[in-house]
Amino acid sequence: MYIDNLQFTFIDVLDISLVALIIYYVLRLIRGTHAEQMLIGLVVMLILYEVARTFGLLTVEWIFNQVFAVFIVILVVLFQAEIRKGLMRVAVNPLSGPVSPQQELIASVVDATKLLVQKRWGALIVFERETGLKHLDESGVMIHADVQAELIETLFCPATPLHDGALTIVKDKQGQPEIRSARVLLPLAKSKHVQGKFGTRHRAAIGLTEENDALVIVVSEERGDVHLVENGEMSKALDSKALAKALKQRLAHLELDGGDV
Repeated sequence: MYIDNLQFTFIDVLDISLVALIIYYVLRLIRGTHAEQMLIGLVVMLILYEVARTFGLLTVEWIFNQVFAVFIVILVVLFQAEIRKGLMRVAVNPLSGPVSPQQELIASVVDATKLLVQKRWGALIVFERETGLKHLDESGVMIHADVQAELIETLFCPATPLHDGALTIVKDKQGQPEIRSARVLLPLAKSKHVQGKFGTRHRAAIGLTEENDALVIVVSEERGDVHLVENGEMSKALDSKALAKALKQRLAHLELDGGDV
């Protein structure tokens, strides 16, 4: 048999491995984006094309042939944003793998805290976890925006009307983190053990986490420090590295489904 004479060398293994790695990288890159939906649409088109060929649907087959004649151009147009993003990542670090939604979220938030500390602007950043926070949205303004450091910085600028209160980061319908609302009012702490040196912003963070499993970052405008609050307890002041590590531990479930905050 032909299979008995088939030679499988190291180069073949390397070839297959590289193709698999590229496919994996592309799938990770587009996961949870609009490109994922477009890719599914292209797969459906290929299935319909094979059905047309099998049953002799000549007109349908001809139409698909015309489309596939410019297939490369279609791919570039549909996935130009993802292609640009992927090439930029490869240019920065060819050995790095795709960045997960959790990593992007943490990097953006940590960068935002750096900017806020430098400018001594206070902030409250709330992460929704198992218990919902929709009841708080009524007190704020709906944003529905991507989590970006520059946007967070702008929202807490004292010159803007949305700087008071907190912003909430939740999971959107596609499973990706988003800033859902800003200028949200939080309940003040009921605990009498809150130290007097902490102001209303810290008491609000503690107050919310006493009755909710939310995770809250507090940036102090007076002292220029950053604290993480959960379960009614406030951490010591954290630098950027310690904050990133703490967030990675507490938002580890994002790695599992690509966006559950």
